[in-house]
Amino acid sequence: MEVRVKLLGTLPALVEGGCPATGLRLTLPDQATLTDLVERLGIDPARIGIATVNGQLAKASDAVPAGAEIKLFQRLAGG
Repeated sequence: MEVRVKLLGTLPALVEGGCPATGLRLTLPDQATLTDLVERLGIDPARIGIATVNGQLAKASDAVPAGAEIKLFQRLAGG
């Protein structure tokens, strides 16, 4: 299945072709989870703060539906 991934904050620098404006098109196996997606991108899961799937907050264990738009936001720190 194909999905579109948008990396935000500092995450685009971690993935070749991770342009925030256009996003990435990836092919994933059916029943892939957000964890599978992050592993495929080669991003340390500890760097992900918020993930959305089709505009809805999502957990790492959530399945990714075909054709989804996923946005991954960096973890925020500081105070």
